[in-house]
Amino acid sequence: MNPWIVGVVGLIIGIVGISIGSMIGISIKKTDFVLSVLFGLSGGFMMFIVSFHLFPEAFYLGGTLTVITGVTIGILLIIILEVLFEKIQSFIPMKSSIIIGLSIAIHSIPEGLALGSSITTASDFSIVLAMALLMHNIPEGIVLSVPLSMNKVKSWKIILLSTLIGIPTGIGAYLGASLGSLSNSIIPISLAIAGGIMLYIVCDELIPTGKTLHKGRASSIATIIGFILGIIVYF
Repeated sequence: MNPWIVGVVGLIIGIVGISIGSMIGISIKKTDFVLSVLFGLSGGFMMFIVSFHLFPEAFYLGGTLTVITGVTIGILLIIILEVLFEKIQSFIPMKSSIIIGLSIAIHSIPEGLALGSSITTASDFSIVLAMALLMHNIPEGIVLSVPLSMNKVKSWKIILLSTLIGIPTGIGAYLGASLGSLSNSIIPISLAIAGGIMLYIVCDELIPTGKTLHKGRASSIATIIGFILGIIVYF
């Protein structure tokens, strides 16, 4: 498939997912329960994708060493970004949402790489991964928009920011399709890196945040439903 078309697909997925999350963050009044459910659903769905698609596909194409290397790179990348932005945030506390947005934008690039690489294989897996990225972007859009909305930032500005933050997914998808057509080694390492990033985000952010927002069982049940939803979507 033409890399430009793949890039447009990635761009749409990035923009739509984050924008939907932003619109939810702008519109909802009582956020705790809804956010808890959304984080749980996203976490469960992503866990299924990582465990049964990203890692197995990367292992099949590249082997154990490639998977371990990619996962390590992905986790280190997101940890470095977190540490970096935490330090910046201590100096610019009023721009925390912008910093969150930058973090989302940067880690969207390897996710786009994985999407672009998988599309070049023309397998059904690319559709599942695209849905996973779309669902993954929704809670990130919510996290981005809620503080801005509470600080009376105009809705159109929040949506505009969400649109800009979704662009790197398209860039990553274009690069993944271009590089994937040149070397098959790009595909498994991209899948493994994206899997490492998603795994860390699920374990460190989505599931813990969902439980923190609402102390009941809603988040846990939603996580299980999200996992089952992955099975339904795949089959």
